[in-house]
Amino acid sequence: MLGLTSVSVFLFFALALAVNSGYSLGALVLLLASSWLLWKRPRLNLQRRDYLLLGTLLLYFCVFTANMLYHADPARELDIPLRALLAVPVLLLLLAYPPRPGAWWSGLAIGAISGAALAFWQFLVLEMYRPQAATSNAIHYGNVSMLFGMLALCGLGWAREQSRRLAWSMLLLAGGLSGILGSVISGSRSGWLVLPVCGCLFSYYYSKGRGARYMAALLGALLAAFILAYTLPNSPVPQRVAVAVNDIKQFQDSDNVTTSIGQRMEMWRTAWTLSSNHIWLGMGRNGYLAAKQQMADEGKMDKIIKDYTNAHNDYLDALVKRGIIGVLALLALFLVPLALFTRALRHDAAPAQPYALAGVVLCTCYMIFGLTTSSLTLNIGIIMLVFPMVILWSMLRQQERTS
Repeated sequence: MLGLTSVSVFLFFALALAVNSGYSLGALVLLLASSWLLWKRPRLNLQRRDYLLLGTLLLYFCVFTANMLYHADPARELDIPLRALLAVPVLLLLLAYPPRPGAWWSGLAIGAISGAALAFWQFLVLEMYRPQAATSNAIHYGNVSMLFGMLALCGLGWAREQSRRLAWSMLLLAGGLSGILGSVISGSRSGWLVLPVCGCLFSYYYSKGRGARYMAALLGALLAAFILAYTLPNSPVPQRVAVAVNDIKQFQDSDNVTTSIGQRMEMWRTAWTLSSNHIWLGMGRNGYLAAKQQMADEGKMDKIIKDYTNAHNDYLDALVKRGIIGVLALLALFLVPLALFTRALRHDAAPAQPYALAGVVLCTCYMIFGLTTSSLTLNIGIIMLVFPMVILWSMLRQQERTS
């Protein structure tokens, strides 16, 4: 069973961005394998922290589902919170049979590299303006690619302790760089916002006990990466930044909502306005779309955004559809695991530290992604949050037991 979970975790990441719905294969095998628990009944020795994580996943599913039923939303809406529920048996399986660390770190690096290779082929050969690798959306590809890159860099501390230290370090560095470049070439600006935050986290973590000069060197390397991304030939970064500045100026000067950022701001303003009258339970998906149609007919909202089914912001989308209760469930999904991983980062022994750091990075990235896009409204978005979360937690707990 240990070999099966390791192979599944490797495939989950390695195929995620290079094969259509590639992440589904590893996730499906892990889910099916969790039925083994019903027959084998291994001793799990769950702690209070494990129950907190399990309870958070169940809370998100229950709040989302209850709200969906209350508002009589379409049954297909259940598809998203169901992923959080399915992560529960997978967590129990992995706590009993944690995957090998090499499967996690190599899968991440290969997934980032293969996704970036496909994206560069789309960009250079197919002349695709915004490459999306094997996903269906350039924004979500860019975000997941950046996430993979940041998670791969978390493994450098683990690589230093391996017998093939140089090979592992080079692989993880290549994965980190590929993840960043894949995000850059996708033109997805929401992914770029995590770079300075994660850069500060890495600088602080890797410079502990090494002095101010080491931190200054890491921050200098981060700045050099920013400059390189901005000055590369045919880099989309300068153009996308200029477009963003121009979009904001047009919206401020003339309320122009025909631009990408102008549409987002109109969606945010509309969601905030509609949520004020349904503050506790929200309006549900159907109510939200109907209210937008009415506002458009009355001239209170630009018709250009009436067909969007989400608010392009995870927090406002939860507020307008599920109210304050939904926002609290969403925050719990981010903050409870973040607190658990942060505590481990501060107090656990060295072997567990890379997994704790990766957990902090995972939750932080998703909290930032959700500011400018509804990252949890597509399968790839919710799966790439809850499944890496439970995988990381199982490996963290395994390192705690063996240290």
